Amino acid sequence: MKVAQFITEQLVQWGVSRVYGVAGDAIFAWLDTLGRQEKLEYIPCKHEAAAAMMASAEAKLTGRPAVCIATMGPGAINLLNGLADAYADHVPVIAITGHVETQKLGGGYKQYIPLEDVTRPITQYQATVVHPQAIGEVMHKAFVCAMHQKGVAHIAICKDVFERMTSAQIVPRLPRVASAVRPDRIEMEHAAELLLQSRRPILLLGIGARETAQSCLQLAEMLGAGILLTLGAKGILEDAHPLVLGGLGEGGSETALLALAEADLLVILGASWFPRAFLPKELAIVHVDTNPESIHAHPKLNSVTANLDDVLPLWLRRLESRRMDHAWEEQVERWHARFWEETQSITEQKADELVKPETLFHTLGKVVSEDAIIALDTGEHTIWFNRAFRGKAQVPLFSGKWRTMGFGLPAAIAAKLTYPKRQVVCITGDGGFQMNLAELMTAAEQQISFLLIVVNNGTLGLEQMKMVQAGFKPFGVRLNNPDFVLWAQACGVQGQVVENVSALEPQLRQGLNSGRLTLLDVRCTSPTLTERKKQIPFQAQA
Repeated sequence: MKVAQFITEQLVQWGVSRVYGVAGDAIFAWLDTLGRQEKLEYIPCKHEAAAAMMASAEAKLTGRPAVCIATMGPGAINLLNGLADAYADHVPVIAITGHVETQKLGGGYKQYIPLEDVTRPITQYQATVVHPQAIGEVMHKAFVCAMHQKGVAHIAICKDVFERMTSAQIVPRLPRVASAVRPDRIEMEHAAELLLQSRRPILLLGIGARETAQSCLQLAEMLGAGILLTLGAKGILEDAHPLVLGGLGEGGSETALLALAEADLLVILGASWFPRAFLPKELAIVHVDTNPESIHAHPKLNSVTANLDDVLPLWLRRLESRRMDHAWEEQVERWHARFWEETQSITEQKADELVKPETLFHTLGKVVSEDAIIALDTGEHTIWFNRAFRGKAQVPLFSGKWRTMGFGLPAAIAAKLTYPKRQVVCITGDGGFQMNLAELMTAAEQQISFLLIVVNNGTLGLEQMKMVQAGFKPFGVRLNNPDFVLWAQACGVQGQVVENVSALEPQLRQGLNSGRLTLLDVRCTSPTLTERKKQIPFQAQA
């Protein structure tokens, strides 16, 4: 069979259901093959960066390899921003691009660039296919590397190779990627001793604790420990639980800082994020992670390299003999009440006022489905979401360590395509939305329905806030926005403006229940974010 057909059939065999991309002449032969079959869906995007963001978002949701495609030269280069997001957040994405004809490699031809060199900093594997017999081995290695190393693999295929015949054989299945880490009993027992000795513990849960959430909660209840949640862990446990004290960092709660000031041990479970500037200088730390690279250098940090599935049962057995410090548990519950009041007080507004972002997210938490996927763009609104949204079992989907603007809308599209029966909400700032404005047409073309909320305050709010905090006069951050509702209507999407607080909840409910792709242009106040670092009541880490 031809290489183009082989690629298609092999992707289907390995469970890939769709590819995201933009057409270009270096992949015409493959696009022709895709158009003649129905097992592998092609999602035509408006920009390659958005296509790569969609693949990254799908991989974050499923844990399985997702695929994006592009032509050579500028098409491949445009993928980089979305691929960097997958690389930074350690999710498996395969980028397959065209390349110049084999006889033009290394020459001064149009759109030629050494793609292996360009993609090397953000890929675990990169290869250029110049002979049709190599395609099977290269695809196999790309998928295995992306899965095993949890990252990006890039395959560049020369334009003329797609139409050539190959005798490569379809491989029915990929090798199993072992997820188990052999734990060290001494490490786990030493950490258990620290837990037994601790009188005032706090747990910090990250996205890696999602699969063991109930065991983590059981641990907290046995310890009477306060629970802090990273943005990725929001929805792992209900914010309403009396041991939950909010988040940590700029998106965290003031209550969390008060609790840390009194704590004698912080236990980090499933989080690679280490917010050094928000931790007391003398606080002892236990950090459990499967990847030793995620454990930070710290003189008071006790590391346990293991799966939570191995660690938590042992700890729970050991803690059966521990005497509960009810005074600490009661203090944690008082802090929880303070945290609850904190999120309530920041959202108190008059009915005719412009909506504050914190009010928007607090209200959204009342009306959104408990298992919704919430795709977040990057900006001031992301921090307000972390502070003000009262999570239940929702799944936040966001650009974590790369923190690229423009991620929200492509992520929402991928989420709805991947889980068509689940409620999806996209929250984007007016700046981030404009970076991928054309992808609204992609969503319309796919005939998918979700609620798109645009936080419209006419500025790059996070950049404005940071410039002010650094002592600069804000410059280059003001936005002259188009009429977003008119843009939505031009794409065949219904749109509405939310003018004030009184209209917010009814229009959110209407948009969520409409069964259609709906844009809400929420007219919000200027940036209102307070600097959390200034509220730290202790000497923080250097």
